[in-house]
Formats: sequence, structure tokens, C-alpha cells
Amino acid sequence: MREVGVMDQYRKQSFVFYWLAVGLFLVSTAHGAESIVLKNASLIDGTGEGVRHDQVIVIRENLIETVADGEVELTGGRVIDLGGRYVLPGLIDSHTHLDSPAAAGRALRSGVTSARVLGSPYFRSLGTRDLIKKGYLEGPELFVSGGIVRPDLGPPFLVTLPEFGAYLETDLHGAENVRKIVRVLLDRGVDVIKVGASGKAGSPYTDPRQPELNTEEIQAAVEEAAREGKRVAAHAHGRTGAAQAVAAGVFSIEHGTHLDESTLDEMKEKGIFLVPTLAVMSPRADPAGDSAEAIDLRRRFWHMYSSLQEVVQSAYQKGIVIAASTDGSYEEFEDTGRIRVPHDLEDMIACGISPMDAVLAATRNGARLLGIEERTGMITPGREADIIVVDRNPLKDIRTLFDPLVVINNGRIVVERLY
Repeated sequence: MREVGVMDQYRKQSFVFYWLAVGLFLVSTAHGAESIVLKNASLIDGTGEGVRHDQVIVIRENLIETVADGEVELTGGRVIDLGGRYVLPGLIDSHTHLDSPAAAGRALRSGVTSARVLGSPYFRSLGTRDLIKKGYLEGPELFVSGGIVRPDLGPPFLVTLPEFGAYLETDLHGAENVRKIVRVLLDRGVDVIKVGASGKAGSPYTDPRQPELNTEEIQAAVEEAAREGKRVAAHAHGRTGAAQAVAAGVFSIEHGTHLDESTLDEMKEKGIFLVPTLAVMSPRADPAGDSAEAIDLRRRFWHMYSSLQEVVQSAYQKGIVIAASTDGSYEEFEDTGRIRVPHDLEDMIACGISPMDAVLAATRNGARLLGIEERTGMITPGREADIIVVDRNPLKDIRTLFDPLVVINNGRIVVERLY
């Protein structure tokens, strides 16, 4: 991730009441759950099949009840004629750092109905997740890690878990010490564990090529998480760190900028996902300003982006499952806040990934990565009604996904702009 500065985090915290007000407004104005028929739809259902035209989708309560050709009768509820517009599963952001009610609202309105939050200062994403779960806030279903387990845990992590305050003065190392941290995170209710296998990219004072936790330490995290059926995601830019994370059995590699062929082959063999975060590594997320730090970081990212493109091309050719993400915050005034999932899909297509496989990276593959593939990620009977409607065929122009005309989240219409 291109990390947000500490001062920005304090500034964000001061707007908490604004976030809550915006979130509660979204809840109050969203349509209630109701029976809905979407007719005359061009369907891309997330299974990998081609477009099916003249489809009818029946939603009852929060579930997809029927997907059929032609007409379906419905007693009660709403019938919405889409006029041939394109229907897809709600998008899944597999690596984000959104943590406020306002950010959750922006993500949802962009078409994101599920997201994995891999790192949040002061564990704010846990509270946002629970506001959504309890129905106080309209937003994507969130799966959160709280913080990131790495040698330099940092003040925001330790303020939240002061029992580990000794790590203000020393780095975290040792498999048993990692295990203790992971145990406490699980007790706090996190959904996923994130570990640091290599250094940060978003600071000029860190080296993303350098390894952080070693194989034994990462394996301890994997084992402890597995006790509760939880998965481990590894932040890994550097070659050595990524290789150690893969050897330790993590579920996904985040970024993977300098992965080599042997590690990619091992990922394919073990079924490890790649979340390359292409868009946030591209020039569109370059830090603003003319300071020496900003200039140094821009140079770094230009180099890293070229390497990452090559890694993605190789991973795709090998058949490694790739998931889409923003690695952004969805905050208005941050460099990464302007990134959206379709940016990542544009960059995937530029790397040679087919438009259909790019769409699957943001739907079915994301659902598999989050462990919710039985509930969402595809538009088939029995799954939750997480749906977006766009004006044009995204397989011909992926940019149409930037402008969802309808967003249905768990059976509730939260965006409706069919004029």
C-alpha cells in the first residue's frame, strides 16, 4: 500500500461525527428490502459465461430467486425494465483501507458490495464493519484485519493493543511472539490476518525489497489463524519476503511486485491468490507535490509498476487466480482515495488479461478469496442479491463500470439512476 501519513490519520479522526452523519443519512434514504424484478437485462453473471440477453432476475427479500429468459410473473414488488442494460454481480474490492462511514458510502455507490480491509489505524474498520452489520450504516460487507503484523508494529497498532507496548522500543520477532499478537487480534474479532513479509513501498525511508517477518514467523501466524478458520494475507513486494510467505502457506500475496518464476509456480501449485493492486502502483496514484519525498516516491513507483506488470502477465499465463482491488481509502482528500476497482481492471486488461477475466477478478475471484463464494460473487439463484447495472457492455468498454446506474446491496436498492 501507499501508506497514508500519520498526520493525515489524525485529521481523518477529527471528522468522525461527519462520517457517522453521512452514513446514517445513507441508511435513512436507501430503499427498503422488497421483491424486485429486473427485466430486459443483458446479464454477465460472474460464472465466466458470455453475455445472456433478455434475462429476468427475480429478487425476493435479499436473495436472487430466479434467473430466466423472457418474462416472469411476480405478485407484488417492483418491476424495473432495464432496456437491455448490463447486469453484473456487485464488485468486490479485495484489498482496501477504507475505515470510515463516509468511505463505506463512497465504496458502495461505486458498486462495491463486499470488501476486504487490510489495515486500519486504531482498528477503526472494525467499528465501521459492525455499524454496517447492525444496520446502522449502509455499506459493503467488510472483512477486516485490524492492523498488520510486522516487525515495526507502529503507534496506531500499539495504542489499540497497549499490552504489547514493549514493541514501541523494539521490533516484533520470534514465532511465539507473532502467535501471541495473532491470538489477540482474533480475540478482537478480526476476519483475516495480515502479515508483513517485506518492507513498505509508500515511505521513502523503507525498502520494499527487504524481507520483514521470516518463514517461521509467518507460518506461526498461518497456524494460529487456521485454528479459527481464518486466512492470512501477506504484504509482499520483495522477492525474498514473498517466497518466504508462500513457503509459509499464506492464502494470498498482496502486491507481489518482484515475484520470481519459481515463487509464482509454487503459488499456482498451492492455490495461493495474487492481489496485485495494479492501479495504486500506477502513475494515477502518484503522491502529489514537489517535495523531495514525493519525487523520490514517484520514481520508485514508476520502476515498481513496470516490474509488477510483468509479474501479472506471468501469473495470468500460469493460471494463478487474480483478484481486483484499490488498495485505497475512498477518502476524498487522499492520493489513494480516488482509486476505484475499475481502474484496477483497466490495468489488468492492459497487461493482457481478457475483459471477462478482469470482470471475474472483481466478482467471482474476490468472493473466493474472501470465503463468501457460496453467498455472493455470482448472479445465480440462492445467492445474495449483490448486483450492479451499467449502461454499456463492460467486456467491450470496461470504463462503463465507473458509472453504475443501479446498485443493489443484499437485496436493497441503494443507487437508482435510470432516467
